[in-house]
Amino acid sequence: MATRFMRGDRHVYRNIAGEHLLIALHGDSPEPLFALTPTAAFLWEQLNDWCTQEELAAALSQRFDVTAEQAARDINDFLAQLDEVRALQTQESTP
Repeated sequence: MATRFMRGDRHVYRNIAGEHLLIALHGDSPEPLFALTPTAAFLWEQLNDWCTQEELAAALSQRFDVTAEQAARDINDFLAQLDEVRALQTQESTP
């Protein structure tokens, strides 16, 4: 089984004065405001639909010219951070 990811509906993304921000919609979020790098903002957009870590890494490698290994590490860290602030949905899928 492969795990697929999609952004949750507990946060909204805003680009305010050049800053990429996730803003919590509920008061129970551990981080009411979460700043994203431009790379993370790109990944947030990719999470508009269900995708795997491998698909995210491929998109990251293509867009930002990083190695597959670096992209995989970055994706793993990014997804862990989103999970920590409860901004991520997960789903198990069969290959």
